[in-house]
Amino acid sequence: MPSCDKYADLWTPFFQLFRRFWPDCPFPVYLVSNRLRANIEAVHHIQVGEDVSWYDTLATALRRLDQPYVLLVLDDLFLLERVPSGDVVALLAWMIDSGANHLRLHPPPPPDKPYDARIGIVSPGMIYRTSTVFSAWRKATLLELLEPGESAWDFEIAGSARSDRLGGFYSTRRPAVSIVNGVIKGKWRRDALQRVRALGADVDLAARPLMTPREAALFRLKRVRSRLLLLLPAPYQRRVRDLLLQGRL
Repeated sequence: MPSCDKYADLWTPFFQLFRRFWPDCPFPVYLVSNRLRANIEAVHHIQVGEDVSWYDTLATALRRLDQPYVLLVLDDLFLLERVPSGDVVALLAWMIDSGANHLRLHPPPPPDKPYDARIGIVSPGMIYRTSTVFSAWRKATLLELLEPGESAWDFEIAGSARSDRLGGFYSTRRPAVSIVNGVIKGKWRRDALQRVRALGADVDLAARPLMTPREAALFRLKRVRSRLLLLLPAPYQRRVRDLLLQGRL
């Protein structure tokens, strides 16, 4: 989990729900931070120093790991239901055995071509081809696609275009895990906060502001726009998305 010290208030609720809903996770768990450490049982710490960028944090941590594959989880994505551990392990085992570069465990967007009953192919040109949302990666491929200075959002946009030269990108056809994105641009989504607290997670309400009603409304509009974008034929989605980002539509 690549994080940073300014998001330390999310570590406790994240890992409370992680341990509750994935108690039999068979993998070593790493929390990447700058200088702070969390007293969380069975969580390994990687401290990278100064918070330069998301790229610097993640790339530094990846180079310190011996594992050839990683499951990337972000600190503001909270589990909502029990993880079917056997199914997830089987998916990751398939990824390794097949030599895949990337397997997204949480669509949307869905894969554009079928592979089998569980998995689909994410073709070059697809939007969010380099997803960071509960995504498994061949570590060497992830390091190859990362660019200095990028944020996670930058990587999902520009990294997708860079990934077009590579094959082996897949996504589950249905979500393998149930999650909610709790924080947008540093602020709690009110509805997500209610869900996280209702599940018993300890949230420090003084540590992070809430989205204003206006910010929440704009976020909902952007989500509607994203859903509409997925209705377009796959070859046009990235082109239209880029025009929207440039303010030309």
